[in-house]
Amino acid sequence: MFVAESLWIRRSVRSFPRLRLVCLPFAGGGASVFQALPGLLPEAVEIVAVQLPGREERSREDPPARLDRLVRAIAIALRPYQDLPLAFYGHCAGGLLAYELASHMGAEQDVWPRRLVVGAQPAPGSPIPGAHLHELSDRELIDAVAGRGGLPEAVVGNTALIEFLLPLLRSDFALWERYEHRPRPPLPVPINVLRGRDDPLVGKAEVEGWREHTTAGVTEATVDGGHYFINDLTDESARVLTNALLPD
Repeated sequence: MFVAESLWIRRSVRSFPRLRLVCLPFAGGGASVFQALPGLLPEAVEIVAVQLPGREERSREDPPARLDRLVRAIAIALRPYQDLPLAFYGHCAGGLLAYELASHMGAEQDVWPRRLVVGAQPAPGSPIPGAHLHELSDRELIDAVAGRGGLPEAVVGNTALIEFLLPLLRSDFALWERYEHRPRPPLPVPINVLRGRDDPLVGKAEVEGWREHTTAGVTEATVDGGHYFINDLTDESARVLTNALLPD
């Protein structure tokens, strides 16, 4: 169970954690995306899920429009949690956000995560797989996200909820589909890249580029599921994530 500790932070408190896993959601997603993780990961890992503006309890706020401001705000929100080693997990666009956050915190605070884990996301600067969703019509946008597994059928069939979600989805996809990678030194942080076995968008070729963004090595793994495998994480997939976070 998550405890809201600030506008930005939802934490699943552990008694004696060894590591805090900072989780960043996919486009349109909120902190609840990660609500199953505490029950799947060992007690040594404490989940700190970042709640972005514009969704769930923060739905009255405007979604993020500038990446630099978003990264700075998250970095500030994470300052109280640096008494333990941090690792970052970002899914889809959240993987790019995790990379940008690691770069910023390392350069500005001299605080590097112990490990960066990205799921279903090509490396920074890689071509975007598939269509630019923010440029599609409303119906095409919903069909595309649902077709990737990002919207449950119950949500797609709820007209009022879809109308509520559409501005957030379009804004989030616009932010990330317009993302331009700024060249910088590779991270001194090991990177684990996870991809769904049934993901039609992100395969081995799409994640190879992550090797250019670290001096500490990249480990790739395939897990059960499709593009949004984090929504239905299996016990086996959770073991893969655990081994990445606690290799020893």
